[in-house]
Amino acid sequence: LPPPPLGPRSALSARLPLYRSDWSRPRSLPTVLNATLFAFVIQLIPALIFAELMARETDDSLGAAEVLLSSAVIGILYAIFAGQPLVIMGITGPVAILLGTSHRLTETFDADYFPFFFWTCLWAGGMHVASSAAGLVDLVWKVTPFTSQIFELFIGISFIYLSCRDLIEPIYLNEWDVDPAER
Repeated sequence: LPPPPLGPRSALSARLPLYRSDWSRPRSLPTVLNATLFAFVIQLIPALIFAELMARETDDSLGAAEVLLSSAVIGILYAIFAGQPLVIMGITGPVAILLGTSHRLTETFDADYFPFFFWTCLWAGGMHVASSAAGLVDLVWKVTPFTSQIFELFIGISFIYLSCRDLIEPIYLNEWDVDPAER
């Protein structure tokens, strides 16, 4: 029988002694500037790529401005409260697909997107807090990598499908734009 999960208390007690050194360790300005520039560039490129995908998938409801602002705010808050100043937070492919799918879902049911998005995020946040408080992260090590691999396969297939769709759709549409008498 595995021991019960320890939850946030064990995580905080392990992280607390390192919190001060994480913020005071860099002793030279070039080190700080180098790390800041690195984090900015590493954050900016995927944000712009996925922001373009999200803008297309959500009919411009969410785009580059929203992605960059939310990434900056959550990155700063997470760095302060996690005690890890060089944590890279940002949008990922699965999030872009989820937001596009949720937008199509709201169109199907003729619902407003942003209230639906708000409640989705609120429930997801609540589940994250509950799973953290219960210490469910300790159970990740008991699960086989099969779950992760299936999820990665789904994401890979989704991006291949979206890429092929975006390549074929303009060709298919242009073929039907030509008058048959002109062929």
